[in-house]
Formats: sequence, C-alpha cells, structure tokens
Amino acid sequence: MGDFDVVIAGGGPVGLWLAAELRRADVRVVVLEKRAERVPYSKAMTMYPRTIEMFAMRGVAERFLAEGRPLPSSHFAILSNRLDFSFLETRYPFTLFLPQRRTEELLEEQLAELGVPLLRSHEVTGVRQIPDETHPSGVAADVRTPSGPAVFSGSYLVGCDGAGSVVRRAAGIGFDGTPSTWYTIMGDVEMSDPPSGPALTLSTRAGSLFMLPVGGSRWRIATVDYATLHAAPEGPVSFGDLRATALRLAGTDFGMRETPDAWLSRVGSETRQAAAYRAGRVFLAGDAAHIHFPAGGQGLNLGLQDAANLAWKLSLAVHGRDPSWLLDSYEAERIPVGLEVIEDSLAQCGLFANPSREGVALRDRFNRMLGENQSLSRSLAVRLSGLGIRYAPAGGAADPRGAGSCASPLAGRRVPDLDLRDAPAQSVYGLLRPGKFVLLGLPAVPAPLDIAKYSDNLEIVTAEFAGNHPEWADVRAMLIRPDGYLAWALRESDPVSDPPLAAWLG
Repeated sequence: MGDFDVVIAGGGPVGLWLAAELRRADVRVVVLEKRAERVPYSKAMTMYPRTIEMFAMRGVAERFLAEGRPLPSSHFAILSNRLDFSFLETRYPFTLFLPQRRTEELLEEQLAELGVPLLRSHEVTGVRQIPDETHPSGVAADVRTPSGPAVFSGSYLVGCDGAGSVVRRAAGIGFDGTPSTWYTIMGDVEMSDPPSGPALTLSTRAGSLFMLPVGGSRWRIATVDYATLHAAPEGPVSFGDLRATALRLAGTDFGMRETPDAWLSRVGSETRQAAAYRAGRVFLAGDAAHIHFPAGGQGLNLGLQDAANLAWKLSLAVHGRDPSWLLDSYEAERIPVGLEVIEDSLAQCGLFANPSREGVALRDRFNRMLGENQSLSRSLAVRLSGLGIRYAPAGGAADPRGAGSCASPLAGRRVPDLDLRDAPAQSVYGLLRPGKFVLLGLPAVPAPLDIAKYSDNLEIVTAEFAGNHPEWADVRAMLIRPDGYLAWALRESDPVSDPPLAAWLG
C-alpha cells in the first residue's frame, strides 16, 4: 500500500491531531481507523486551557471556541465548591465543553485541508519491526481492509488505538494497573426540566451527580450511586437504571425522556498505564498509553498533549535531524505527566466513590476546605488546567548534555502567549504557528552566527515584550520548542551564552 514516514493506528482525536502536526512538518503520514463511521455519541466533553493554547499555537483555536461552551470554572471530585479558572494566566481561563464527536469532525476537516489520508474500515491486526534489505529500519502494519489484507509500512508507527490497543500488545508493552472494582453510569438524554445554570455538581448522602448541557434539550448526566456502586454489571445500562439513579441522588429525574438516540454507558474504575511509551520504532499515545476513571474529564486533554509532544520529535527524526536522545525524551517527559493525571483521578475517586460513613465525612470536609482555602483551590485549578505541566530540564534521557541548556531555571516551563512589539506576530503563539522552534531575542542580544543549517526547523525573531509580564521581564532571549515549552532561556543576570541549537536540532 506504499511507504509512509509515519503510520498512525487509530482515528480518534489523538491520532487526528498527531497526523495534522506531522503533516505541517512535511511528514508523509497516514491514519488507519477500523471503524467505518464515526460513533454518534461523545465519550469526552471537556477541553482545558492548555489544550486550547495548543490549538492556538497552530491558528485553529477559534474553530473550537466558536462551537464550544465556555465555563469559567471546573469541579474537583464533583464537589459543590468549584475551582475558579478566572485567575489563570492564559487567554483561555475557562473550561470549554464540546462533544467529542464535534471535536473529531473539526480535526478531520483539518486533515482534509492538509491532504492527509484517513482510511476508514482499515483495522490494524499486527505490527512488525522490519529490518530487511528493502527497509533497513522501519515498521510494517498488517491491516484488514475492505479489499482484503494489506501491509502499510513506515519509518515509525504510533498506536493511538485506545485502551485495547493492538499496537501495544504487538509491541510487547505491558499495561500495568488495576481492573474495575466499582461502576458508575452516565448518559446523554433529553430533559424537559433540566437544572438552571450552565452545569450542576451535586453531592448527597446517596452519592454524587454531575450534569451539563450538550445541545438542544439534551444533557450529559454522570452519576456515582452508592446503592449500585459495587454491584456486578448485568447487561447494558437501561433508561430505567439512569432514571432511578437520578431520583435517588437528586430527588428528581429532571424530566428525562426516553428517545431512540439516547446514549447510555457504564464506566468502571479500571486504571492502567503502559510500562513504556516506546518500543523501538513503535510509540503509544492517548488511551493506548493510559486509562483512568474520567474524573474531571482529563483524558482527552492528556492524549492530545501526548500527540503535541511526540509530533515535532518524530518530524525531526524523519528528516534525519534528531539528536540521539530526543525520541527517548517523549517517554521520559510524558510518563510522569500521565502518572500525575492518574493519581489526580484516583484522589478524586477516593473522595466521591467511598460510600462508608468515613468516606462521606472526608468528602464533605474536603469540600468545606476547598471553599475556605483559596490557595488549595488555585493549586488544584492550575493542575487541572494543564498550565502547570513542566518538563524536567536536566537528567535522564531528556538532557541535551554538555549544551548548557539546563542552566536556566526556566527550562522546561510552558511559555504563555506573551504579547510582542516589533515582531512578525503580535504574540508568541503567532510565531509558533508554523510548528518550528522559535529563537526569540530582545534587540540587545545578537543572533548566533551559525544558523543557516537550522533554517528549516527554526524561526529567529528579534522583538520586545509588550504589556505587563513580570515573570518574564528579565528574559533576554529564549529558545521555544514547537509545543510551546522552553528549551533554553537567557536572563539578564546570566552570563552570555549561545542557545543550544545543535543539542535540540541535531
């Protein structure tokens, strides 16, 4: 079926965004999706500020903002004292609710614009790493297609094929964790008497409930019902099950109407993380690498940011420009982030999924503490938003040794969308739109002399900060990665040094 630089198994949001990022970097990529059509329901609904910033870096955030519903807060463990996002230092200080189906449609539109083939009814059944006389190094995917068996080969393959990942199993990567020990139910149903306001979080002695509108008179309702929490699943969820749970938790069914297109689902507490995110030329991203109970709706954001981290590293490797440590840094950087989200999910579950008297008391006490302690609320808000992610600037595989890149305490930090003066774009994210590294220097700092060999992957900009950015006021120059994190920075108090271009760009 022809050779590609990168073959992606899985056409969900993670695979679609990864493909778009790779194509922008002039990588030949194909997406193989086993489903003939997109599923009509939406598992995920929530986008957090860092994900929207990621879209803004490529100039597509407005497509999602135009259709999503912003809310300047989020919940932690379905508690009534919500996390205020309005203080966050971002242009997007809110939670954006957008059904996953529409997110996928918008991402697929981008692929069509970029000319990336998305092949439906193409199921990856096996993966082989293929050092042979035709391909000195590469990967082959065995694929079941409408026309019969086929093989798709590439330099690299990424499994974005979900929790039951064929790619992960074929690569021999373990999926460590715990199985489901309790279950909740959720659904998208029509309601004639929904709650007022943009969302509802409710905790009672009988359990917890979360609701938000998904369009028209349809609402998403997610429940934690202590009466059925530990009951073994018996068949699919029924409309009667969901209605009975709502009555127990809220004393009302909100005027639920049973319709043929209602979506009902059971969600278990299974929690796992891949033992590795890489095996040779095979990589994992999204649910293929980590699953957890969807407390706080973090899974979609985690997966999309996996893709953002991996794409530019793969593109440098495809073009033969990657330093030896770079591909290993994907796993080194993203495994700790995945574990952090898993632990956050488990902590929330510990608060709302413990029906004992002690568990209910802990939940209610934590809710009061959250309302009384602004610093606690803000700390949790930063974590949930994704804005607090920072990659280790030194040590392990992610250390470009001997390049001086680890001298700055800012290295590894997220770079906000700082306003600029006398620049080709009005802000930093405008400079990142092509998906290249950006070397941003103030006028007093000369550009390095030997830059021509990096021109394909590097934008050099001389500009001044505009507006009030106290945390960045003493920065004289910075090297920004394509995913918006800082590779290197030079402050006024630092001895003058050249940016480590060779260490990062090969």
